[in-house]
Order: sequence, then structure tokens, then C-alpha cells
Amino acid sequence: MKNLIIIAVFLGVLLPAFGLFACEMHFSLISPDGEEDQVYPGRETVLHHDVTYALRIEFVEDHRNCVMPPEDTVYLLDEEKWNTEKDHLSLQLVSAGQWEETSARGWVQELQFTAAQKGSASLEVLRDCPKGGYDEYLFFSVQ
Repeated sequence: MKNLIIIAVFLGVLLPAFGLFACEMHFSLISPDGEEDQVYPGRETVLHHDVTYALRIEFVEDHRNCVMPPEDTVYLLDEEKWNTEKDHLSLQLVSAGQWEETSARGWVQELQFTAAQKGSASLEVLRDCPKGGYDEYLFFSVQ
């Protein structure tokens, strides 16, 4: 019995440290002609100036009983909250679709944006919760 308690405590400490309870997200960029490409956190994605794209975000809760709804996901573009009212940002958000449930623990959302200014931009996708959450950066280069 004592060994079981030690193992339970050990797993309770280590599993969260390895992020095994964290959320999982996948990103796709959809160009105006409908071509869809994967976007990977930490890697640069090239965009064309003055072109409007859709960013599809697929969110999977992989720890059950998530305390944060998908709507609480925060998007920061170059450290500023990304919303449709901020027309001075290099990637101008045109619209943010509602999160749609795709499975018991999965949701999808599409964000329409225009690559308004040439240069680099970083989009932080953040879910701050006690079960590990999610915090990744998508890097864009507008040419």
C-alpha cells in the first residue's frame, strides 16, 4: 500500500511537469484560392502583402474536464491583444468565427485576417489554466 501511495505522489508531481495534461492545438492557413497548409508553432510562415487569409485553429482538450472553455483562448499579436478594432497591427483581424464543437473534446475556429504590412509578426496563442494550459508562438513573414 505504501508503494502505491509513493507511485501516486510521484506521478502527480511528474505528469504535470511534462505537460501531459496540456491542451493540444493544430493550425492551418487557408489562402484565398482555398489552398490549405499546416502552420507549425516556432516556424516561420510566409504571407503575401495585402492578401486575406483564414487561420483555422483546432483545439483538443486531452486531459478531460477542462476548466477553460475554448472561448477563453487569448491571441496576442506582437504582444497586443488581437481583435478587429486594431487596424494598426501588421496582421489585421477581419473576423473571428465562433468556436464550433467537432467532437466530445474538440473544437475548431477560423480567424480571417489581412497581411496589411510587410515585415515580421508573432502571434501568441495562450490558454492559461491550472492543468498545463497552452502557450505557443506562430511566426509570420509578410513579403
